[in-house]
Amino acid sequence: MSRSSYQTKQKTIILNYLENNKDTHLTIAQITHQLEKDNIKISLPTVYRYMRHLVNEGIVNKYLLDENIGYCYQYNNDDNMSKELFHFRCEKCKKLLHFQNKELQNIALQMKEKESNKINLMQTVFSGICKDCEEKN
Repeated sequence: MSRSSYQTKQKTIILNYLENNKDTHLTIAQITHQLEKDNIKISLPTVYRYMRHLVNEGIVNKYLLDENIGYCYQYNNDDNMSKELFHFRCEKCKKLLHFQNKELQNIALQMKEKESNKINLMQTVFSGICKDCEEKN
């Protein structure tokens, strides 16, 4: 058995945290901060290595928020695995929201058929102002 396939206590804690927050996009900083608050000692390189492993295994999705914030991660549950989701990032509050849109899916399909270019829907991010922030103004 390879070293990366061992399920250590630390890996179990990280995976449980992701599963318990499956509807949330989490950065490495947020994950490590929460673990520290819970008095769980896991080195930053360990968290990075394990997150890379979870992404490679398809257990976790990885999304680029922007160049300043970096990547966020979300546990792959049945809801977000079975759908073609787009992302919307609010320019004010920085929330990353999922949404579905048949017209955008059709554009992606046409792009593939006509241009032989495949759009990665899970990495497509639209930006603007979310409903909550719009209502505050």
